[in-house]
Amino acid sequence: MTKISFGILTPQESLHFKTLQRAWKEAELSGFESAWLVDHFIPYDFPNCPITEPCLECWVTLSALATDTAKIRLGPLVSCNSYRSPALLAKMASSLDVISGGRVNFGIGAGWLQPEHEAFGYPFPKTPERIEKLREAIDIITKMWAEEKTTYIGTHYKIVNAVNNPKPLQKPHPPIYIGAEHERMVKFAAEKADVWNFPSDINAYSLKEYEDRVHTLQSHCDLIGRNPNSIIKSWLGIALLAKNETQLNEKIKLMESRYVSQKLLRQIVGTAKDCAQKIGEYIDLGVTEFILIFPEAHQANCLREFSDNVMYEFGAGKLSGTN
Repeated sequence: MTKISFGILTPQESLHFKTLQRAWKEAELSGFESAWLVDHFIPYDFPNCPITEPCLECWVTLSALATDTAKIRLGPLVSCNSYRSPALLAKMASSLDVISGGRVNFGIGAGWLQPEHEAFGYPFPKTPERIEKLREAIDIITKMWAEEKTTYIGTHYKIVNAVNNPKPLQKPHPPIYIGAEHERMVKFAAEKADVWNFPSDINAYSLKEYEDRVHTLQSHCDLIGRNPNSIIKSWLGIALLAKNETQLNEKIKLMESRYVSQKLLRQIVGTAKDCAQKIGEYIDLGVTEFILIFPEAHQANCLREFSDNVMYEFGAGKLSGTN
């Protein structure tokens, strides 16, 4: 039987560190297998969340949360390649893997939020160039995770005899997650990813739209001679559990200022039975990992209730003895 795992993404916008601590500790106790942060310097959900709201830096916060947890895997979903040089990022990820005892999931992407790039002084080239820079960056990072000294002369990056010590604890290296929703990046994931993460949290893609992306991944794998089954399929979206339809409608109404109701209904929302059915539909398309954003994660027992009533049905969660 294929193992199904669940994780939690806690976007840092407007959240204090103690709130993140509580959510991550509760996720670990509830049997979630991974916890993630976003890599943004300012809230990206503007205008709903003003850009002046607090937003903790991703990698610094991951290091702190690594010392507050013991088993849960952790990482950025995803780290923006534009914001740090590949050599520096290789060093940061290695250090975090050592600090966490080998628990890092390494998510990385080409970057997409142009206003953030411009505000902080980072160039925002066209998509093809950003993808090519990402390709070189991953080559440099994986080399530095493996080689004693790394020299790399590329179109966009150059390093000479770069030493990265200590190496990551995980061998051959921390799993590489590529976040990809559009065709060009899905093809890139087919080439470089250990795990392809499909982000459906913002655009709320339909099941059919996801299925189309799966076909794109498979077709490109066939083209380059890679077994598509060697790539783990991961899905990112919003989770909202309700006891009945009345409570669900009340919860959705409370969130209408931030989420479009019809799009929200495409996510993992509803009663335990509804949520399990939607998860099952994605499992039928090959998804084995669900990374979920819980709008109610700050509320007591939210994660435990989802674990006990939904994750349990898939052999995951605290009741199933995964932690």
